[in-house]
Amino acid sequence: MKLLICDDDISTIDVIQSQLDYKELGISQIFRAYNGQMAKDIIDKEDPDLILCDIEMPMGNGIEVLKHAYEKDKEIEFSFLTCYESFEYAQKAIQYGVTSYLTKPLDLEEVKVCIQKMAANVRKNQLAENEKPHNQYDSLMSSIFRQASDGVLGSNKEIVEAGLKANGIDFSADSLWRIVFTCADMTDAIRKTWNKDLLLYTFSKLHDEALLDYVGSAHSVINSDDRFLWCLCFVPGCEEDAILKEKCEKLIGFSDRYMSLVPVALISGSFHFYEAGNVVANLYDEMRKIRYFSGKIFFLDQEISVDDLDPIRLNENQVLWYLKKRDEAGYSEYIFNRIENLNDTSENLDRFRKELINIFITHFRDNGMSSNIIFMNPAIMALDEKATASRKGLMNYAMELFRIQQDKLRESVDSEDIIVRAKKYIDENYRENIDRNDVAAVTFVTPNYLSKLFKNNMNMNLREYINQLRIEEAKRLLLSTSMSVSEIASNVGYYNISYFSTVFHKLVGVSPFDWRNQKGGQDETE
Repeated sequence: MKLLICDDDISTIDVIQSQLDYKELGISQIFRAYNGQMAKDIIDKEDPDLILCDIEMPMGNGIEVLKHAYEKDKEIEFSFLTCYESFEYAQKAIQYGVTSYLTKPLDLEEVKVCIQKMAANVRKNQLAENEKPHNQYDSLMSSIFRQASDGVLGSNKEIVEAGLKANGIDFSADSLWRIVFTCADMTDAIRKTWNKDLLLYTFSKLHDEALLDYVGSAHSVINSDDRFLWCLCFVPGCEEDAILKEKCEKLIGFSDRYMSLVPVALISGSFHFYEAGNVVANLYDEMRKIRYFSGKIFFLDQEISVDDLDPIRLNENQVLWYLKKRDEAGYSEYIFNRIENLNDTSENLDRFRKELINIFITHFRDNGMSSNIIFMNPAIMALDEKATASRKGLMNYAMELFRIQQDKLRESVDSEDIIVRAKKYIDENYRENIDRNDVAAVTFVTPNYLSKLFKNNMNMNLREYINQLRIEEAKRLLLSTSMSVSEIASNVGYYNISYFSTVFHKLVGVSPFDWRNQKGGQDETE
């Protein structure tokens, strides 16, 4: 992916380029532009995928650069870097579909998240484009494979044969197949801003490409829960073990490098297609034993000795008990003993880290709290990399998780405190395009839990409260300024004047135009 950074302040470009890990962000090339014309020339010549652009530049400002890219029909993700929080610029940004609007001085973490968001949008658009020519074939084939893996087709050869013919499938019930079954923990990928639907979509296509050299997802069946995703890829014929293993290594390496997924792979022996249901059932049984062994490759027809692989034996119920009882000493002793029994390799330490994180995610979810508590915490972020370097680093990481959990649990006990924080955030940001997800993130609870709590305490939902604040501010501006109604609507957070008028009339009883005239006349009389 190509990134263009445009700014007449060379030091700003230097800071962005030197301080971010572009390999991690998936950026292959970076271009620099110091004025508007230079940016336009690079867009025409190099076709960048992502653009970070200052607004105030010589020889053409950022709006003109954005308009140039838009009119050239370039598929580009665009974000502004600026010192000017201008409403006019914001309107233009929204009109042309700008991803973000970052104000200086820049927060590098915000810049990183912005680039991740733009890159995810590019991947999504590219995948949607690649899907078009294969869509009908992929849907038909993946439907057949899903039915086979779910046991819907049954195991009677004649019945399966009839089902294949009825669907126009060009292989027989007697044809030979193998299945590559993978399972991956999504924790790190979701933390790195991957959208879950996009993750599943990409992962399934990656199987067809790596194992079958096919661009699409015709042979892959994808499933997931809150933590793991699984993919069954049907490989035709009797592919040799060594070849399939080599392809699986390629699949695992690519998943790790570009998606922050490190799947474990389990490969079946050859079977007739009508036997698929029984084979899949056996694969699932074995995968339950090995799903934590990220990056490993196993064969279903070979004995799997889990003990030889130093499995992680965290007792989830035991950890949850310590958290519930707030027993720091018991938790510390338990975790310490488990870590000391690990083989001291980065692979084992990382598996332990992921297992522990997911127990905490379960705990937060059960208590109505958002897992962002973990992923957005600076202390955890600082300890994260050190956790896989040594037992001591992992122990420090585990204890920090416990302290964060205890702090946030104490905070969440007082529902009034959550409401106070929610109202404070809304009062300060109601002019922005905020929703319940934004409010939930700063109060460290789940959106559903926040909505229920807010409704019970305030006798109105979050949207009603936001609208109430916006309309009160609009009433004040209608009287105290000469701004047009459309300008006032935008100023208080509505970019659709029709919707603004509807909400205003519902809460006030008259339109904003009538209210301004009526109240103005009353004030003059008085």
